Amino acid sequence: MKIRDQLPGDLGWIISVHGEVYTREFGFDASFETNIADKIVKYFSGTDDFNKVWIADVEGNRAGSVAVRALPENVGFVNFVVVLDAYRGKGIANSLMDKVIEHGKAYGKEKLRLETFSCLVSAREMYKKLGFEIVEANELDLFSRTMVQEFWELPL
Repeated sequence: MKIRDQLPGDLGWIISVHGEVYTREFGFDASFETNIADKIVKYFSGTDDFNKVWIADVEGNRAGSVAVRALPENVGFVNFVVVLDAYRGKGIANSLMDKVIEHGKAYGKEKLRLETFSCLVSAREMYKKLGFEIVEANELDLFSRTMVQEFWELPL
């Protein structure tokens, strides 16, 4: 497995995979994929060289993704974390998150922030093990579900 920078086609893949995975595993409706597409456009409309996308590549196949972008107050926002079923349990998500943490430190960010949902049990466990802590939680009706939207932070 190698972690590589974004190539043409990767952003479309991230949108598609999120739509498929979150519908199948968490029962999100089609509006989630549209939400991801909107975020991708907004995420990369700026020119900050801190903003990055990485793809976990296993023998030429996309296995997972992560992205980070600059927020005000010296914060990096982590998004688009996903690993395909066939590649789970191999440390890929941890490797992707380690890449983001290293990147944040290299740019002198004070902290990383991310959004997740209460139904993403495995992701939440990983974030906790990495040292992230919940700083905000809101119950919402979103993507045809009632769930808790959470924001987590990691001081760097």
